[in-house]
Amino acid sequence: MENLPITIPYVIDLDDHEASGIPDRTRYHANGEREEIMSPVLDGEGPHGIYNVTDTVMCKMPTGVTPEEASRMAHMHTFGYETFFVDSGSMYLYADGKRTIVRTGDIVHLQAGQMHSMASIEDVKWRGFFHDLDSFADAIQVIAIAQRIPGAMEDPAFNQAKLARDYIPCERPVYTDVPPEQMGAVRNPARPLAAYAFDGFTVKVIVPRWENAGVTECCMAEAKAGTRFVWDYHARREQYYVRKGRVKLHILGEEHEAGKACIINVPKLAPYTLEVLEDAEIYDMGGQTRWFAFLQDYESVRTYDPQRLSDPAAVKALKDKFKIEISRTERNTSWN
Repeated sequence: MENLPITIPYVIDLDDHEASGIPDRTRYHANGEREEIMSPVLDGEGPHGIYNVTDTVMCKMPTGVTPEEASRMAHMHTFGYETFFVDSGSMYLYADGKRTIVRTGDIVHLQAGQMHSMASIEDVKWRGFFHDLDSFADAIQVIAIAQRIPGAMEDPAFNQAKLARDYIPCERPVYTDVPPEQMGAVRNPARPLAAYAFDGFTVKVIVPRWENAGVTECCMAEAKAGTRFVWDYHARREQYYVRKGRVKLHILGEEHEAGKACIINVPKLAPYTLEVLEDAEIYDMGGQTRWFAFLQDYESVRTYDPQRLSDPAAVKALKDKFKIEISRTERNTSWN
């Protein structure tokens, strides 16, 4: 039997577009200065278009333009949800009648119907993960088709056909300046919704499922070097974002290292292990696992009836209830 190819790469380095085969599309202001460099990374999948990723540089406001003037691109989406990692630089964010400054390390989560606008103080790496958003859902397919049709990108009919449908322009926002912790759209791993500590790692809840239309959630494992996370056969594709540190993916007889700014893709059913080589922040961006509900129940058992956790059948029943597919965690103290 022939070996069939896995079409999605296991590891994508967002800091190396050329090696990762990520196309860059630059837009310019009327004065010739760059507006943004948009780079589609992964198209969406399934009825909600999850696993959809872009890597964008939101360029500094053009010369002579104030933040208020730059905020004229205010808009909202009827159905789309967006989670952005601010991985360099700083910008003004407008949302919910407020304005704040987001900086490197922040995470911005925007929900359907939430008006928002940005104005970059400097060039900002703005890495987006989406679902139910047609703005970027098929960007890679659009590029692939356009490359096979001479002049497609300059054809008004083609550009009209590929326009996003779920994009509602809004008026220039009226706002009150607030610190980032007072704007609901701004998240930060230093201010998680909840945190649960275990041997070698802490799970932090960044975006709960109810803020994502029940489709996904975003949790982060703050893991120490020497920790290993092991999955056997699993029913869903997994997608992780390594924001800090370095990990090694063991999968189907192969090993792949992933450092800062790497996306890890794991096809369903393929057993795999994530081995933490350097202290790391690993975000679950596939968001299908019901980590938050599981962790709340687990914490209740750990607090009120800890003996149950020594019973493998009880732990399995707890995991099965919330579709937790991770097989086990391991701690190799020789890494310490």
